[in-house]
Amino acid sequence: MVKSESQDWSNGKTTNLYLMRHGECEGGQILRGQTDVALSALGKTRMKQAIEQLDLDPEFDRETGFEQVICSPLRRCSEFALSIYLEKGIPLKMEDGLKEIDFGDWDGETLETLYENSADVIEMYWKNPWAFTPPNGETMQAFESRVNKSWDSIVSQYAGQTLLLVTHGGVIRHLMSKALGATGVAGFYTQLALAYASIVKITVYSSPQGEHFTKLHWG
Repeated sequence: MVKSESQDWSNGKTTNLYLMRHGECEGGQILRGQTDVALSALGKTRMKQAIEQLDLDPEFDRETGFEQVICSPLRRCSEFALSIYLEKGIPLKMEDGLKEIDFGDWDGETLETLYENSADVIEMYWKNPWAFTPPNGETMQAFESRVNKSWDSIVSQYAGQTLLLVTHGGVIRHLMSKALGATGVAGFYTQLALAYASIVKITVYSSPQGEHFTKLHWG
């Protein structure tokens, strides 16, 4: 929502959420979804480097740091989040709602195989996933609903804190779209470049009256 001039934001809370995509995974070019695979050695290194780079960000409060780490329970997210907990003692919570979308029968298949057997259908899905669902997969509507539910719970429970969310490309793209007010726009997800181990910051300002203003930080 847009900040209202009449709304009193001065006594509200500011929640800083750093959304981190997992690093490169083992298994090659597959459609992972909820297929549970581990990070590659490079993936682990790049995630560690990305966290270290935050110390150079003038907007990151190094003194306070992260007060809570929340992650998808899938290995490519949870194992790195666990390493942060073990190294720094930051409280860790696993959140099912932050899992990647379930691609159903496509989950775990190589992209090469999928394009060989179902190129037209795959292209239909990428162009408008709200209108087409993979066989036995999770609808985009159901995916977004569970992510939204987790997001709202996190923002409410940890209002005023600085959080690290270790999750997936689809989850982060949806939350970026939501912050921009562009959910449900065909083709929009694929236009949001999001490299492995990248970090996106979203700030949520909450008024004493319970209104929220969300800001997406670029770069």
